[in-house]
Amino acid sequence: MDQPTPTLEWIHVCDNAFRDETGKMCLIGMFDSLYSRQLPGRLPLFSLAIGMTGGQGTYELGMQVQLPSGKVIDMKMPPVELPDPAFKVRAAARLTNFPFEEFGTYTFRLTLAGQPIAFPCHTLDHLEVKPEEASQTGPAEVPAGPGGPGFPPPPDFQQ
Repeated sequence: MDQPTPTLEWIHVCDNAFRDETGKMCLIGMFDSLYSRQLPGRLPLFSLAIGMTGGQGTYELGMQVQLPSGKVIDMKMPPVELPDPAFKVRAAARLTNFPFEEFGTYTFRLTLAGQPIAFPCHTLDHLEVKPEEASQTGPAEVPAGPGGPGFPPPPDFQQ
C-alpha cells in the first residue's frame, strides 16, 4: 500500500510558536514584512509553524526558502508522524540569526520527501528603510508598511 500524501493546511512565519500547557499551538506575532537599514538584515529569532493532515505514517520534512534573487536555502526539519488521515499535526521550528542578505520577497515552502509543496507558502517582504525615512520617523520607528507601522522592528534595531 502506498503512503497517502498529507495536505499542508497552513504555514506561517511568526515571532514565536509553541504549545501551551493544554497542547494548543500558539502563534505569537505573525508577520509578512520586516525592515532593515542595511544588509544583511537579521532576525535574532523567529519561528516557522505548519499545520498538516491527511497522511498516514512518518514523513520527512524540510523548509525551503527562496531568496529574491532566486537562490534557494534548504533546511531539514524533524520528521512528523501521522497515525491516521484524520490526525492533524501542528509543528513549529525556531530559527536563529537567519541572514536576510537581499531586499525583496522571501518565499518559505515546506518540502515533503525533498519536494517543495507549491501551496500554501508564506511570503515575507524584506524592505529597506532609507536614511531619509529613518531620520523623519526617529530612531525607534520605521515607516508604515504592508504589515502596519513598525511591525516587526528592523533586525538591526537598537533599543
